[in-house]
Amino acid sequence: MDVRLAEDPAEFAERAGGFLALERYSANVIAVHLGEVRAGRRPLAEDALWITLESGGSVVGAAMHTPPHPLFLPRLGPGAADALADVLSSHRRPLTGVSGEQETVLAFLERWAFLGGSRGRLRTSMRLYVLGDLRVPEVPGRARLGTLEEASLAAGWLRAFDTEAMPAAPAADAAEVARHLLAARRLWMWESDGEVVALAGVSEPAAGVARVGPVYTPPGQRRRGYGSAVTAAASSAALRGGADDVVLYTDLANPTSNSIYQAIGYRPDHDAGEWVLD
Repeated sequence: MDVRLAEDPAEFAERAGGFLALERYSANVIAVHLGEVRAGRRPLAEDALWITLESGGSVVGAAMHTPPHPLFLPRLGPGAADALADVLSSHRRPLTGVSGEQETVLAFLERWAFLGGSRGRLRTSMRLYVLGDLRVPEVPGRARLGTLEEASLAAGWLRAFDTEAMPAAPAADAAEVARHLLAARRLWMWESDGEVVALAGVSEPAAGVARVGPVYTPPGQRRRGYGSAVTAAASSAALRGGADDVVLYTDLANPTSNSIYQAIGYRPDHDAGEWVLD
């Protein structure tokens, strides 16, 4: 298997487009990030690496490493994870972690450890869900797009989400993320009695798939259905905006979120996770 490393996202997009469309759920993180970089809505990370795996002249896999984030791996076929580990090890590529589809990541980590690297420490177990038939819950209030005037509120909630969901992950610039989502009209609010009580972001479709997240309800407003309601609203908006499918990730350590998303029509597709390489 031939592993090709590229620094040019346009070159990667030309080669990997077919695979990203074929493996559109597990590779959605790559497809969305690639689309935003190419459109100028997200800066190209320093030392970013775009990876394709080829067999018999055809692209059979893809991966992405955008430091300081972990190497991201979608679902890959037999032997692909080993081949990728071999090449990255031979290039002495510094990795702080690996995330993505669980079976592929575990295969990569086993080979990486065999080659002398860290065995990896599980940070977060996740599950990716795909929306089937959307069931909109009956919850008091209404959904609306957030406004730029609410950037400070949104940033505070996004920062709180990161603290709760990913306390050990590299800190994102919550203010910049909030401004980006609000300016792109991709941050939905749930409002009840004139008060904003929950929010949900949603990506633009990539390979026909939009991804909902983050979803956040402040502690004082929880267990009232607001998270389900704003997730349903963001999901519906994604479908109206041209997405063929909508996906989202959940933390398997949070049984509440896994149950409420299934209640509104999401079904599990595959398990995923993030492992830290010490």
